[in-house]
Amino acid sequence: MPRSEASSTSTPAKRGKPPNLTEKEIVDAALEIIRSEGLEALSMRRLSRELGRSAMAPYWYVADKQQLLDLVAGEVLSEVSLPSAESGSWEDRLRAVVEAIDARLRQHPGIAEILFARMQSTDRRLIRGIMGILLDAGFSDTDVLLGYAMIHTYLFGRYQVVMRAEWEEPEEMDETLARLLPLIPGLGGRDFFRFGVDTIIDGLRVRLARKG
Repeated sequence: MPRSEASSTSTPAKRGKPPNLTEKEIVDAALEIIRSEGLEALSMRRLSRELGRSAMAPYWYVADKQQLLDLVAGEVLSEVSLPSAESGSWEDRLRAVVEAIDARLRQHPGIAEILFARMQSTDRRLIRGIMGILLDAGFSDTDVLLGYAMIHTYLFGRYQVVMRAEWEEPEEMDETLARLLPLIPGLGGRDFFRFGVDTIIDGLRVRLARKG
């Protein structure tokens, strides 16, 4: 969801004394609404009720819902730290960042698309961080771009496909499905996630070794 110019430049007219609210209170209230009622339920009026303030109170801090979502996304993404170059191998550092982003997405699944949109538009800190890790590892500029695109696609794709819901047992199964489908109930979301991350890192490591 791209951030509109109007949301970043418009400023609502305000009169009187501003309400005593912190940015954290606003973000926490917005996240609570999204978590309990869904993203569609979030509005400036609904936010004011959640905060227990007047309908105009939030407008002292954000111009509209789009700016509110940008504030929320920025706060959530700020919780993801980038490991220093001295903290470990490029594989360990890359895994740490990817897992930290995924943890935020799992914690706030209702705003996954908004988080990714902000990463690509106004908050490129994590993109630069991931690319920096790949550059430090010795990947070419082209491979850095392709590598980041693969990681981004993998993280985002996890929230477009729910594998467990897709694998319903058919009335008739061939030998392969009959052997494999019973394994699914014993696998959790973290198993699928870690397998994907391991495969990405293993593939990158092999690609880097071939160019060494």
